[in-house]
Amino acid sequence: MRPWLRRCLLTVSVFALCWTGAIAYWRDSTRMPAPGELAGAMLALPLALLLILWLGKKLLLRLLAGPALAAAPGLAAPLQAEAAAPPVLPAPLQIVAATLRMPGGATPAELLAAMRSRQARPALDDELLDEDGYPLLCGRVEGIDEEAQQQLLAAWLREHPQAGLASDPFPFNPEDLRALALGADVLADLLDEALQHALSAGTAASPASAPPMLRLHPLMPASWSAAQRQAGDAWLRHLAREQGWPAQTLLPADEPGTRQPAPFALLNQLAVHAPTQPPCLAIVLACDSGLGELRVHALSSQGKLFSASQANGQIPGEGAAGLLLASPGAAAPLDEPAPVLLHRAATGELPQGAGQQGKADKSMLADLGRQALAAAGDEAAAGIALVSADTDQRANRMLELMQCAGALLPQLDLGEQVLGVGAACGQCGAVTTLAALAMARQAAADDGTHVLCLSNLDPLQRGALVIGPPAENSHSAT
Repeated sequence: MRPWLRRCLLTVSVFALCWTGAIAYWRDSTRMPAPGELAGAMLALPLALLLILWLGKKLLLRLLAGPALAAAPGLAAPLQAEAAAPPVLPAPLQIVAATLRMPGGATPAELLAAMRSRQARPALDDELLDEDGYPLLCGRVEGIDEEAQQQLLAAWLREHPQAGLASDPFPFNPEDLRALALGADVLADLLDEALQHALSAGTAASPASAPPMLRLHPLMPASWSAAQRQAGDAWLRHLAREQGWPAQTLLPADEPGTRQPAPFALLNQLAVHAPTQPPCLAIVLACDSGLGELRVHALSSQGKLFSASQANGQIPGEGAAGLLLASPGAAAPLDEPAPVLLHRAATGELPQGAGQQGKADKSMLADLGRQALAAAGDEAAAGIALVSADTDQRANRMLELMQCAGALLPQLDLGEQVLGVGAACGQCGAVTTLAALAMARQAAADDGTHVLCLSNLDPLQRGALVIGPPAENSHSAT
């Protein structure tokens, strides 16, 4: 039973007991109580009993805590020392570049400008219709050639069979092809940025030289099977090799079948493991598309599709987004601006069932935001000029975002300085989260300020982190 419910039941029980006893006493004595007796029996006595119970509980806990610590002196000292010692956090990763393809823009700069001017918003789609034949509201990226993408992928699958995935019939739906096409565009941009960064840093003398070591971390659509995710990962690595990256410079992928981490959790893993691994660049990329008849039908049958009668439903979206990351402390090329820093994320998970409408714990996101601000330092906490989130248009998600931003950063204009990518572009899973990070990196690089990034799009996962320019001493050190 929840603590607040237990407290409410205890309070009601005490008042009911006092009132019942007083009424029974006055009825047996056959006399009318005075006003003072009424106030004392109906109000003062229950409150006094509740105060005694509260003080007694505090005193009992204190008396029990003393013998417990005295019985384990070897445990008390380490616990006190651990509480006193501040946690050792990994150094922030460096965001060398970020790019995206979203309905609101083809670059982070375009998306940021469109969202600040309120020009990015879902639109009625001519190709996707609801059960009554009316156009659906969604976020579509124009200019994707599904047929050309299918021909390329089908030919590659015939030449490179994938475990657990038959090439005939073709194992990907049209929306899957759209996701891979968008992911390929973003990957090409990030690979170009990685090569330019390596040339500027002097690690490659010429375009013919070997590119630097690169870790590729693709986040495929959550609806895909393990075999589809493995094939998508292999396809993107094939495209990277075609673009000039030798196989020996592409570090191995994760084990097939492993569960994909949430974007913020993956970034934390990269920061923790970076000091123990050779210096290299890393690409974190996500692609997804919900603009398919099967995906829309699944949402509609579950009552999760946005409509006139379902205002808290999801608006399907599509896109791709990615970050190019460098190890902490890596020296920036002399002819490039100092990379933006990606501080450690604070992550949490709500209990099962909390993601339903009205049941989310709105305080968790604010708590994680405080942890993220503390991890970034006092200067970052005082210099937040923007909140970038993956939040969509659903009322409970938007209320959670605004309550968090208002509690942590009361100086911000919630209407102008708090931006939710999901509300502007539709929902497409991890892509929406990485797009919010890419947009935050753009704002931090343009304005030289810190940006708080929040994630509450997932039903259960919550996260917060700070993106911002290096400190002044970091500039001088590089």
